[in-house]
Amino acid sequence: MKSKRIPLNSMAFWALLLCSILCHGLAMAAGSSMGLPSSAPTSTPANAPAIYSAALDNPAFPKDTVDAQLSKLSADAWFMIDAATGRVLSSKNPDKKLYPASMTKMMTCILACESGRLSEIVTISSKAAATEYGHVRKGEKYVLRDLLYRVMLPSDNGAAAAVGEFLSNDSVSFASMMNKKAKSLGMKHTNFVNAHGLPDDNHYTTARDMMKLVKYCMRNKDFAEIVSNPTRDIFTTSGKEIHLKNTNKLFGRYDGCIGVKTGTTRAAGGCLASAVVRDGIKIYLVIMKCQPARERTDESIVLYDKGFEMMKFFSRNRHGYHKNSKQKRQEVPRPKVNDDHNNVINQEIPPRRR
Repeated sequence: MKSKRIPLNSMAFWALLLCSILCHGLAMAAGSSMGLPSSAPTSTPANAPAIYSAALDNPAFPKDTVDAQLSKLSADAWFMIDAATGRVLSSKNPDKKLYPASMTKMMTCILACESGRLSEIVTISSKAAATEYGHVRKGEKYVLRDLLYRVMLPSDNGAAAAVGEFLSNDSVSFASMMNKKAKSLGMKHTNFVNAHGLPDDNHYTTARDMMKLVKYCMRNKDFAEIVSNPTRDIFTTSGKEIHLKNTNKLFGRYDGCIGVKTGTTRAAGGCLASAVVRDGIKIYLVIMKCQPARERTDESIVLYDKGFEMMKFFSRNRHGYHKNSKQKRQEVPRPKVNDDHNNVINQEIPPRRR
């Protein structure tokens, strides 16, 4: 019996297919021997977060001192600005919606500071006393200003709930007051449902929105004084003394820290809104969802170091920067970003009431 002859074009097809399979197998084996997963991407994903640094706008700044460290940070988002001008120094995912955790209490505190009722007495209700991670007791009485120290330094959720109850009324909930204020500040991607920041699907914000709140709050002298304390002793109206310690570990670790507020939950990770002044330069930073949460301090320090390094460089090269940046900006490789980094935050904040 004669064997069937396979056509030449068919033989070529099967030979090519076999070669392709063998090559793919060899590539997989090579990847495994190098410790790489077989599914490892060969290029940067299109949706990878873009880390922005103002140093990238200046061809004279040593780029390797910025990008190498910032790309290693665990934070899901951050936003850092020069407080004097609103100039963005660095950002990552500034408009990504995330849980703010206890950074929420900045809004609670500023509403209290602007209420004109700081000298009034607040009585702790049973509901406030039962708030998770709260340490106030039912029936305790505080001057509102003293209670705000308890809200902002040790981040007492029960104290925050009590402030919300005190400032709200039957016709307007405290969350409504918070959201009305947020809207007036241009916080377009923020929604509050409680005074303390415990997790809720409808309680969210962004790093950029939180920066708008920081900028506004730090202009209020009562707010700024409260958050600038590493420790504080307060008293109930009955004379009970309470020693408070700030949860912001930048105090004692980073010279020039003047606030502002921490935030931590399992869902939110480690969050920190902070402010530092050195050599006449003031920088604000909001960092969100650090993993593990305790990394928020170390990662904030990395960002501040880079921020002050950039500010000092720009100050030394002020004239050359403005002259050359327009001409050479297109020559500098930089990540694609969706937000306007030269937007001045100050312009989005209404003038202070007198």
